[in-house]
Amino acid sequence: MANMTELAGAVTGKALLYLKETDEDIERYPVSIVDFVIEYAVRQSHFPNYYSDSDKARVLSNYVSILAMMCNNIYSKIGAEGETAHSEGNTSRTYDAAWISPALTGALPNFVNTPSTIGV
Repeated sequence: MANMTELAGAVTGKALLYLKETDEDIERYPVSIVDFVIEYAVRQSHFPNYYSDSDKARVLSNYVSILAMMCNNIYSKIGAEGETAHSEGNTSRTYDAAWISPALTGALPNFVNTPSTIGV
């Protein structure tokens, strides 16, 4: 993957495939969710300062399935943003996190305490 736009396209495509598997009726996936998830993933991965956007996209391209599941995690909470529990009528839902499941964010790369490779 050469850049974040290509990465976003791959994530959107994969997320739509997951939604089709669950018979979710959706014609267009909200791009704002994909943008949010990629930005969130970049922050959670703690990339070194010398990584360019291309470097970040290259690394995250190995995690397209995880990013797609993160998108669906956010998408499924539309109407209950920021909540860990939501009730409406006779339907009650509980979530393990207000935004994205820690199980998904834990699967992302994390560069904290990774030694620098500059000059190697």
